[in-house]
Amino acid sequence: MARNSDVEHSIELRAPTNRDSGTPSKATFSNDAYELARVGKKEVLKRRFGLTSTVGFACSLMLTWEAVIMNIGLGLTNGGPAGLVYGFLGVWAGIISVFISMGELASMMPSAGGQYHWVSILAPRSARKFLSHVTGSVCIIAWTAAPTAAIYLAASVLQSTIAMNIPSYDPKGWHITLIMWAILLVCTVLNTWLGMILPVIEVLILLVHVLGFFAVLVPLVYLGPKADPRSIFTVSFDYGGWGDLTLATFIGLKGTVAAFVGTDGAVHMAEEVANSSRVVPRSMLLALMINGATGFAILIAFLFTAGDLLKIVESSASYPFMYMLASSTGNKGAAVVLSSMMAILQACAGLAGISSGSRMLWSFSREQAIPGWRWVRQVNQRTLVPFHSTLVVVVAAGLLSLINIGSAVVLNIILSLVLEAFFASYMISLTLLLYRRLRGDLTEPGQGGGVLNWGPFRVKGWLGTANNIFAIAYSIIMMFFGCWPPENHPAPKNINYSIVIFAGVTLISIIYYVGWARKHYQGPLAEL
Repeated sequence: MARNSDVEHSIELRAPTNRDSGTPSKATFSNDAYELARVGKKEVLKRRFGLTSTVGFACSLMLTWEAVIMNIGLGLTNGGPAGLVYGFLGVWAGIISVFISMGELASMMPSAGGQYHWVSILAPRSARKFLSHVTGSVCIIAWTAAPTAAIYLAASVLQSTIAMNIPSYDPKGWHITLIMWAILLVCTVLNTWLGMILPVIEVLILLVHVLGFFAVLVPLVYLGPKADPRSIFTVSFDYGGWGDLTLATFIGLKGTVAAFVGTDGAVHMAEEVANSSRVVPRSMLLALMINGATGFAILIAFLFTAGDLLKIVESSASYPFMYMLASSTGNKGAAVVLSSMMAILQACAGLAGISSGSRMLWSFSREQAIPGWRWVRQVNQRTLVPFHSTLVVVVAAGLLSLINIGSAVVLNIILSLVLEAFFASYMISLTLLLYRRLRGDLTEPGQGGGVLNWGPFRVKGWLGTANNIFAIAYSIIMMFFGCWPPENHPAPKNINYSIVIFAGVTLISIIYYVGWARKHYQGPLAEL
């Protein structure tokens, strides 16, 4: 049993002894059933994912090198080339720290609910239901905004490639919204009726992600002009008008941080991953290593071959990277092809985001935590995919895409919303992990079968505690700077309304909890 008396989730089971390292087998499924039963859940979804497909899934959610290029304008305006380079390394180190601790939680409690489920188990009895419900609501915001951001990037880059190729084309905001809806329709089909082939698609996306990296990197390195290293590593910009280069650099990190969020998507697929307590933590860290390395390499290559960076910053181009590609390769057609490839990959990130978001929402609905939970939690019996929760996420993303029609800074708003929601959920979960860690409530694997047992993935001793503290501090900093506008004293149409959206939805969820859910929501329900 769990050592602390205020832990209610303490189902006694005896773990299977055979734990292999990745491919589905009879023993693996016994282990997975045990891990789920330990947190009171029974298996419902089919475990189609192994290590490779889960790494592909996590990589396709982040698509770091593509996102770094697409969002490069944010960092160039606030921070400049030096801010981008050193900021990337800091962001990469911080996000690895966060997901080492998140990996520990995923290994202890491999549930599709992820953060809200962990919070319900780790929090003190008096705050358990409230904190769990708020965390689940915040995760819903995050997993609605994340695929919306990816699909917005895909749609707007596709529109920009058309504008680059056809000078007479007059781009409109509502054109992007219609393209987004078309992408959402394709994502819906692939996530529902064709859900059984999703693992294969994720492996293919991983392959294109890696090959596409070389398709962009090689022409840049061999064909592009070479800049003076001093102009890359020592020059900073403050075109946002903040009056302080350090502040400007932190504000400009938004695009870089957004290139790493969504790593926890693998957590919400845990009930479809074989040997999940081992595979999910490994897959997240492997994906961060792959994406971080490729992202940093492409960033350096871009900055060294882009030409006059001041001219790029001062231009009115929505996506400077397209003109940087054209300048580096000397071929506008090549720039259009490479940009289109990156747009398609971003649409694939939207596909993976909808998958994770629907599983998270499905898991939350089975706890009777949201309005209409009976309908939302239904699983298609043919495909064993949560069909209704997928539709809810898609419709919400479609509605969020309407912001694009009325705001000129929609990307900044959506990226800010993504950062605020994700890092809020990380901060709550990791703070409670630290609370249990410092109290000594976490026991060694296999001791008593309670839920407060370490899983097979763990950082032991003071190093794990220090990393946990650093991850919390990093999450708070990213939340704080996530809601800033890209420029000082913005005009009304350029104001960052993300904090209003985030606070408004969170307030509605709290009102819903106080008015109804606190009487009915008991946290994750025991199904055994």
